Amino acid sequence: MTTPLTPTVATIAKSYTALPHTPNCRRLLSGADHLLIGVSPGNSYYRIPTLARMLRWAHATFQRVDVIVPDRSLAANYRAQGYPEQVARKKARTEISSVRRRVRRAFESSGIPEAEQRTHQLSELAQCPAYRALHQRVRDALATDEHTRRVCREVTARAVTGSQDGRQSTQDETPQADPTGLALEYLIDELPFFIDTPSILGVPTSLASYHAPVPFADLLYTENGPLRATADQGLVLLSENSAEHR
Repeated sequence: MTTPLTPTVATIAKSYTALPHTPNCRRLLSGADHLLIGVSPGNSYYRIPTLARMLRWAHATFQRVDVIVPDRSLAANYRAQGYPEQVARKKARTEISSVRRRVRRAFESSGIPEAEQRTHQLSELAQCPAYRALHQRVRDALATDEHTRRVCREVTARAVTGSQDGRQSTQDETPQADPTGLALEYLIDELPFFIDTPSILGVPTSLASYHAPVPFADLLYTENGPLRATADQGLVLLSENSAEHR
Protein backbone atom coordinates (compact mmCIF):
# COMPACT_ATOMS: atom_id res chain seq x y z
CA MET A 1 0.00 0.00 0.00
CA THR A 2 1.36 3.39 -1.00
CA THR A 3 2.12 5.75 1.85
CA PRO A 4 0.35 9.10 1.41
CA LEU A 5 2.58 12.01 0.54
CA THR A 6 3.28 14.45 3.32
CA PRO A 7 2.11 18.00 2.63
CA THR A 8 5.68 19.19 2.10
CA VAL A 9 6.48 16.51 -0.46
CA ALA A 10 3.12 17.04 -2.14
CA THR A 11 3.84 20.74 -2.50
CA ILE A 12 7.26 20.06 -3.99
CA ALA A 13 5.81 17.54 -6.44
CA LYS A 14 3.38 20.15 -7.75
CA SER A 15 5.89 22.99 -8.03
CA TYR A 16 6.83 22.25 -11.65
CA THR A 17 5.10 20.91 -14.73
CA ALA A 18 7.18 18.86 -17.17
CA LEU A 19 5.89 19.19 -20.73
CA PRO A 20 7.08 16.29 -22.93
CA HIS A 21 8.09 17.14 -26.50
CA THR A 22 6.67 13.97 -28.09
CA PRO A 23 4.53 10.96 -27.13
CA ASN A 24 7.73 8.99 -26.60
CA CYS A 25 8.97 11.70 -24.24
CA ARG A 26 5.66 11.36 -22.37
CA ARG A 27 6.28 7.62 -22.07
CA LEU A 28 9.74 8.26 -20.61
CA LEU A 29 8.29 10.84 -18.24
CA SER A 30 5.81 8.31 -16.89
CA GLY A 31 8.75 6.01 -16.05
CA ALA A 32 10.63 8.88 -14.36
CA ASP A 33 14.00 7.12 -14.43
CA HIS A 34 16.30 10.08 -14.89
CA LEU A 35 16.35 13.83 -15.45
CA LEU A 36 19.32 15.79 -16.77
CA ILE A 37 19.50 19.48 -15.87
CA GLY A 38 21.97 21.57 -17.83
CA VAL A 39 23.03 24.77 -16.10
CA SER A 40 24.66 27.04 -18.66
CA PRO A 41 27.27 29.56 -17.50
CA GLY A 42 26.00 33.09 -17.91
CA ASN A 43 22.32 32.07 -17.91
CA SER A 44 20.64 34.44 -15.46
CA TYR A 45 17.59 32.19 -15.13
CA TYR A 46 19.47 29.80 -12.87
CA ARG A 47 19.57 31.87 -9.71
CA ILE A 48 20.22 29.89 -6.53
CA PRO A 49 16.59 29.95 -5.23
CA THR A 50 15.22 28.96 -8.65
CA LEU A 51 17.74 26.16 -9.06
CA ALA A 52 17.12 24.89 -5.51
CA ARG A 53 13.36 24.66 -6.19
CA MET A 54 13.99 22.87 -9.47
CA LEU A 55 16.36 20.39 -7.82
CA ARG A 56 13.90 19.64 -5.01
CA TRP A 57 11.12 18.99 -7.52
CA ALA A 58 13.35 16.86 -9.73
CA HIS A 59 14.54 14.67 -6.84
CA ALA A 60 10.96 14.21 -5.66
CA THR A 61 9.88 13.17 -9.17
CA PHE A 62 12.71 11.11 -10.70
CA GLN A 63 14.72 8.12 -9.54
CA ARG A 64 17.96 9.96 -10.34
CA VAL A 65 18.93 13.51 -11.27
CA ASP A 66 22.21 14.75 -12.73
CA VAL A 67 23.31 18.35 -13.24
CA ILE A 68 25.75 19.15 -16.01
CA VAL A 69 27.74 22.35 -16.54
CA PRO A 70 28.67 22.73 -20.24
CA ASP A 71 32.17 24.09 -19.86
CA ARG A 72 34.23 22.56 -22.65
CA SER A 73 33.67 25.03 -25.50
CA LEU A 74 32.57 28.03 -23.48
CA ALA A 75 35.67 30.03 -24.40
CA ALA A 76 34.91 29.46 -28.10
CA ASN A 77 31.41 30.77 -27.45
CA TYR A 78 32.83 33.98 -26.05
CA ARG A 79 35.24 34.23 -28.96
CA ALA A 80 32.19 34.08 -31.23
CA GLN A 81 30.80 37.09 -29.36
CA GLY A 82 33.92 39.05 -30.24
CA TYR A 83 36.09 38.68 -27.15
CA PRO A 84 39.84 38.29 -27.78
CA GLU A 85 41.09 34.79 -27.08
CA GLN A 86 42.78 35.47 -23.75
CA VAL A 87 39.84 37.51 -22.51
CA ALA A 88 37.45 34.77 -23.63
CA ARG A 89 39.43 32.09 -21.79
CA LYS A 90 39.53 34.13 -18.60
CA LYS A 91 35.83 34.95 -18.82
CA ALA A 92 35.02 31.27 -19.35
CA ARG A 93 37.02 30.23 -16.27
CA THR A 94 35.27 32.89 -14.19
CA GLU A 95 31.79 31.90 -15.39
CA ILE A 96 32.41 28.19 -14.87
CA SER A 97 33.59 28.79 -11.30
CA SER A 98 30.56 30.99 -10.67
CA VAL A 99 28.01 28.47 -11.94
CA ARG A 100 29.64 25.62 -10.00
CA ARG A 101 29.33 27.67 -6.80
CA ARG A 102 25.72 28.44 -7.65
CA VAL A 103 24.88 24.76 -8.16
CA ARG A 104 26.66 23.81 -4.92
CA ARG A 105 24.81 26.46 -2.92
CA ALA A 106 21.48 25.44 -4.50
CA PHE A 107 22.09 21.85 -3.47
CA GLU A 108 23.04 22.97 0.04
CA SER A 109 19.80 24.91 0.44
CA SER A 110 17.64 22.22 -1.17
CA GLY A 111 17.93 19.67 1.63
CA ILE A 112 18.81 16.92 -0.86
CA PRO A 113 21.13 14.31 0.70
CA GLU A 114 24.75 14.80 -0.31
CA ALA A 115 24.96 11.27 -1.71
CA GLU A 116 22.29 12.21 -4.27
CA GLN A 117 23.93 15.47 -5.37
CA ARG A 118 25.34 14.62 -8.79
CA THR A 119 27.06 17.44 -10.66
CA HIS A 120 29.40 17.07 -13.63
CA GLN A 121 31.38 19.33 -15.87
CA LEU A 122 30.89 18.38 -19.48
CA SER A 123 34.65 18.21 -19.99
CA GLU A 124 34.80 15.36 -17.46
CA LEU A 125 32.08 13.30 -19.15
CA ALA A 126 33.66 13.95 -22.55
CA GLN A 127 36.24 11.29 -21.72
CA CYS A 128 33.52 8.60 -21.83
CA PRO A 129 33.75 6.38 -24.95
CA ALA A 130 29.99 6.62 -25.50
CA TYR A 131 30.19 10.42 -25.43
CA ARG A 132 33.12 10.45 -27.86
CA ALA A 133 31.20 8.23 -30.29
CA LEU A 134 28.13 10.48 -30.11
CA HIS A 135 30.27 13.59 -30.48
CA GLN A 136 31.78 12.17 -33.66
CA ARG A 137 28.31 11.26 -34.89
CA VAL A 138 27.29 14.91 -34.50
CA ARG A 139 30.36 16.11 -36.41
CA ASP A 140 29.73 13.58 -39.19
CA ALA A 141 26.10 14.68 -39.48
CA LEU A 142 27.11 18.33 -39.74
CA ALA A 143 29.65 17.45 -42.43
CA THR A 144 27.38 15.27 -44.55
CA ASP A 145 23.75 16.30 -44.00
CA GLU A 146 22.73 19.69 -45.34
CA HIS A 147 19.50 19.95 -43.32
CA THR A 148 21.27 19.16 -40.03
CA ARG A 149 23.99 21.66 -40.82
CA ARG A 150 21.49 24.37 -41.71
CA VAL A 151 19.37 23.92 -38.56
CA CYS A 152 22.38 23.86 -36.24
CA ARG A 153 24.01 26.88 -37.85
CA GLU A 154 20.74 28.82 -37.72
CA VAL A 155 20.32 28.03 -34.02
CA THR A 156 23.90 29.06 -33.34
CA ALA A 157 23.68 32.20 -35.46
CA ARG A 158 20.64 33.40 -33.49
CA ALA A 159 22.52 32.82 -30.25
CA VAL A 160 25.50 34.81 -31.50
CA THR A 161 23.29 37.63 -32.76
CA GLY A 162 21.58 37.78 -29.38
CA SER A 163 24.97 38.33 -27.72
CA GLN A 164 26.09 41.30 -29.80
CA ASP A 165 26.36 43.51 -26.73
CA GLY A 166 29.28 41.36 -25.58
CA ARG A 167 31.31 41.96 -28.69
CA GLN A 168 34.64 43.69 -28.32
CA SER A 169 37.45 44.43 -30.73
CA THR A 170 41.11 45.26 -30.39
CA GLN A 171 43.64 46.46 -32.91
CA ASP A 172 45.80 43.37 -32.49
CA GLU A 173 42.92 40.93 -32.72
CA THR A 174 42.85 38.63 -35.76
CA PRO A 175 39.70 39.26 -37.81
CA GLN A 176 37.04 36.69 -37.03
CA ALA A 177 35.60 35.23 -40.25
CA ASP A 178 33.03 32.83 -38.87
CA PRO A 179 31.69 33.51 -35.35
CA THR A 180 28.87 31.04 -36.02
CA GLY A 181 31.44 28.30 -36.60
CA LEU A 182 33.10 29.10 -33.29
CA ALA A 183 29.83 29.09 -31.36
CA LEU A 184 28.78 25.88 -33.11
CA GLU A 185 31.37 24.02 -31.02
CA TYR A 186 29.30 24.72 -27.91
CA LEU A 187 26.22 23.15 -29.49
CA ILE A 188 28.21 20.19 -30.79
CA ASP A 189 29.41 19.49 -27.25
CA GLU A 190 25.86 19.56 -25.85
CA LEU A 191 24.04 17.52 -28.48
CA PRO A 192 25.20 14.04 -27.34
CA PHE A 193 23.22 14.49 -24.12
CA PHE A 194 20.07 15.21 -26.10
CA ILE A 195 20.62 12.12 -28.26
CA ASP A 196 21.61 9.36 -25.83
CA THR A 197 22.35 10.26 -22.22
CA PRO A 198 21.66 6.68 -21.06
CA SER A 199 24.77 5.42 -22.87
CA ILE A 200 26.88 8.14 -21.23
CA LEU A 201 25.61 7.98 -17.65
CA GLY A 202 24.46 4.37 -17.52
CA VAL A 203 20.82 5.09 -16.71
CA PRO A 204 17.86 3.11 -18.15
CA THR A 205 16.18 6.09 -19.82
CA SER A 206 16.68 9.84 -19.59
CA LEU A 207 14.96 13.14 -20.18
CA ALA A 208 16.93 16.26 -20.97
CA SER A 209 15.24 19.35 -19.58
CA TYR A 210 15.18 23.08 -20.16
CA HIS A 211 13.11 26.03 -19.00
CA ALA A 212 12.58 27.42 -22.52
CA PRO A 213 11.76 25.83 -25.90
CA VAL A 214 14.75 24.06 -27.44
CA PRO A 215 15.05 25.29 -31.06
CA PHE A 216 16.68 22.11 -32.40
CA ALA A 217 14.28 19.70 -30.67
CA ASP A 218 12.44 18.56 -33.81
CA LEU A 219 15.74 17.68 -35.47
CA LEU A 220 16.33 15.09 -32.74
CA TYR A 221 12.88 13.91 -31.65
CA THR A 222 10.43 14.14 -34.57
CA GLU A 223 12.55 13.95 -37.72
CA ASN A 224 14.34 10.86 -39.02
CA GLY A 225 17.71 12.39 -39.76
CA PRO A 226 21.21 11.29 -38.73
CA LEU A 227 20.86 12.80 -35.24
CA ARG A 228 17.60 11.10 -34.31
CA ALA A 229 17.63 10.48 -30.56
CA THR A 230 17.38 6.94 -29.23
CA ALA A 231 14.03 5.66 -27.97
CA ASP A 232 15.38 5.87 -24.42
CA GLN A 233 16.13 9.60 -24.69
CA GLY A 234 13.60 12.40 -24.50
CA LEU A 235 13.10 16.07 -23.75
CA VAL A 236 10.82 17.99 -21.39
CA LEU A 237 10.13 21.69 -21.02
CA LEU A 238 10.02 22.65 -17.34
CA SER A 239 7.47 25.23 -16.27
CA GLU A 240 7.32 26.49 -12.69
CA ASN A 241 3.74 26.51 -11.44
CA SER A 242 4.01 29.10 -8.68
CA ALA A 243 5.58 32.52 -9.03
CA GLU A 244 5.44 33.40 -5.34
CA HIS A 245 9.12 32.58 -4.70
CA ARG A 246 10.58 33.92 -7.94
